[in-house]
Amino acid sequence: MDTAANKRKKRRGKLALALAFAMGFAMPVTANPLEGENTRRGIVADYTIYIGGLIVAEGSMKATLAEETYLLQSKFGSAGLPKKFWDAKWTMTSEGHVDGNELRPSRFAFSSVENEERKKRLLVYSKSGMPDLTFDPPLPPGEPATTEPFERKRTIDPVSSLLLPVTGEGNPCNRKLPVFDGKRRYDLDLIFDRKDKVVTRNKGYDGEAVVCTVRMTPHAGMEKAKVAKIRRGRDKTWIWLAPVNDGRFYIPVRVQMRTPIGIAILDVVRMRPLAMTTADAKPALK
Repeated sequence: MDTAANKRKKRRGKLALALAFAMGFAMPVTANPLEGENTRRGIVADYTIYIGGLIVAEGSMKATLAEETYLLQSKFGSAGLPKKFWDAKWTMTSEGHVDGNELRPSRFAFSSVENEERKKRLLVYSKSGMPDLTFDPPLPPGEPATTEPFERKRTIDPVSSLLLPVTGEGNPCNRKLPVFDGKRRYDLDLIFDRKDKVVTRNKGYDGEAVVCTVRMTPHAGMEKAKVAKIRRGRDKTWIWLAPVNDGRFYIPVRVQMRTPIGIAILDVVRMRPLAMTTADAKPALK
């Protein structure tokens, strides 16, 4: 028989899983302030995530983009009713180089505070694209590796996975993104669906977008039950991408997906230019 404590734990588990799905796509910066710019520019975007019509998370994103480098800084946390029993905050930073239609991350940092439990994770990439992992607190002694070295090489981090460079008249969809977050290894297949006009919540973005179907293919580091849920929900995620820097990059302005507890919608709700100093405009790439 389930006790009240067990029921609360299960509800938290379902919410955590739903947010994990949604946050995997949470790189929401909007397009308009960067249109027509060829030099490095910055933008701050605020966003919300609703599941089943209720707000569950909110945050902001800072992005600086250039032809050959990028820097992404994201802070978000639980909101609304979930925050009353699951107070969580996440911070992610990613930086790297642009190589044609692909990104080559050099550093990805992740930190979280969930009900006062703190965790940090750092990925530093070699020139060959192999990430070196650091965990704080360290992983328990004897914990088996969830991925093999060959699975990690030439992957990108979760934040970089949704900054999509194109060359010429290229399509931001129709590509496979190999993602590794330090524990989980999966592919994101973006398949062109249509071109569409979209108005996000609070009119954070109002304009044309390319819509892709997103298919997630797990490879390693996930529990079998979660893998089964992901496979059942395949082809039920869509992402709306808008161009920036004269179409050099595409970035998401809306994501809609099915989660274990309802439909999740991530929307850009507000944006403004990011004032930058000369030092701010040059990521400290390693």
